[in-house]
Amino acid sequence: MYYSEISKILEAGLERDKEKVRSFALLLAKKMEDDGETRGSARIRNILEKKNSGKATTDSLVPIPVDQESRMNIVDIDYNPVTDDLILSAIVQSKLQDFIDTIQHKKIMDDMGLEFSQSILLYGYPGCGKTTVAAYIASKLQLPLVTARLDSLISSLLGATAKNIHKIFEYAKRQPCVLFLDEFDAIAKARDDQHELGELKRVVNSLLQNIDDYCNDGILVAATNHQELLDNAIWRRFQSVIEMPRPGIPEIKQMMGLLPDFLHTDQIKKSQWEKIYHSMEGLSYSDIKKIKNNLSKKAILKENVELNMESIIGEVYFFKNHGNFSKDDMAIFMLKCGVPKNRIAAYADISRRKIDHFAERVNKNE
Repeated sequence: MYYSEISKILEAGLERDKEKVRSFALLLAKKMEDDGETRGSARIRNILEKKNSGKATTDSLVPIPVDQESRMNIVDIDYNPVTDDLILSAIVQSKLQDFIDTIQHKKIMDDMGLEFSQSILLYGYPGCGKTTVAAYIASKLQLPLVTARLDSLISSLLGATAKNIHKIFEYAKRQPCVLFLDEFDAIAKARDDQHELGELKRVVNSLLQNIDDYCNDGILVAATNHQELLDNAIWRRFQSVIEMPRPGIPEIKQMMGLLPDFLHTDQIKKSQWEKIYHSMEGLSYSDIKKIKNNLSKKAILKENVELNMESIIGEVYFFKNHGNFSKDDMAIFMLKCGVPKNRIAAYADISRRKIDHFAERVNKNE
């Protein structure tokens, strides 16, 4: 059950790295405590406290680094990263599993003389699962997730940003973890950007050096919504690069199949579901999750848990228009999505004659 942590403690002990032994032992103690093994967890902590003069703490494995100017923490740490049901395209899932399998078989590959960087770059449209994937990787590897805080990492002091980057990598080196650099483009911009000062070049150079030094033994996940801004040298530092696309129809179908149990959808036919899925094309995973949450909230507030085709597509329309809508525009949207005229008239409280007029316009434009 705890083979991974025990083996890492043994490896660190054979390397005579006391700090790593302590960090992995604390991680083991925390996992045992979470599983209800309080006596075993307490024994490990007592041993560490005796051997380290009380240095072992329950709050952190290693002191969290801070920005010199603001005195704010420059990382957040999640010891037990948990993810929702991970829904991704088959291609993305395959690439992601390959990355996780590679890390889990690192020792075998090292023994065979195969060199690889334990790093992955995720890029794509906002809300398409990059942060969730970082937590998923950490969860699968049973490691804490250390997330760099860009709001405090980027300092106004000349040279302080590069120092903060170095602090983060040094912190991650001293304990078992997955290091996550979100909004990666903020510190990895192309060095030939004419609008940036020489400080950017120093920051990117420092970043490259730290990645090279860290990723043989440490695990790095980076994510960006603006891959076009990344320096060319950055791409070569990553063993795996995965584009995180918007969900297609199969993924939308999976997400809508996970509606809360209290919502009833018995009256929605299979052909109508297909039209609902197509109405959501172009949205992100995060967008669809918000639509599902809005449907649940309205069902509870209105004490009506029966969903139908028009109520779901109506919610899609509201979301796509950010709450700014007109009944006429909504009716036209529903017609384009295949909602029957009589149901649109009832849902939007519009006369059937007016709906017929809109239908003529839609047919003419098609």
